[in-house]
Amino acid sequence: MSIPSDIRSLVDELYQVLHDTESQATQGLFALRTGMSRFPENEILMQYFSCISNFQFCVAGTRLQAENIVHNILLAGVPEEDVQKAGDYLATLLRMAPESRIMIDKVIERLEALP
Repeated sequence: MSIPSDIRSLVDELYQVLHDTESQATQGLFALRTGMSRFPENEILMQYFSCISNFQFCVAGTRLQAENIVHNILLAGVPEEDVQKAGDYLATLLRMAPESRIMIDKVIERLEALP
């Protein structure tokens, strides 16, 4: 079975959002390393590091979920109802992704505001 075009577009958009979020988190870690090198015992910076690392972990987990869903859709004999449920779940993942990006943006803004 092939992936329906509406689900393919969802997957492509999700992968793009995950890539952008991952790049943003990497940018945040670079900004964070500068502050942590100057203040290695700063608890707030350690919390930011933990926060950004958690976002990277979530991105990796979401990407893996999407890959597994796509793999399952491609199996022979998958009922149309299950394909639709998979599409709905991918749409849910896509709706959650901007929230992570907003939180990463806030962390980066706070890091850039440090002296």
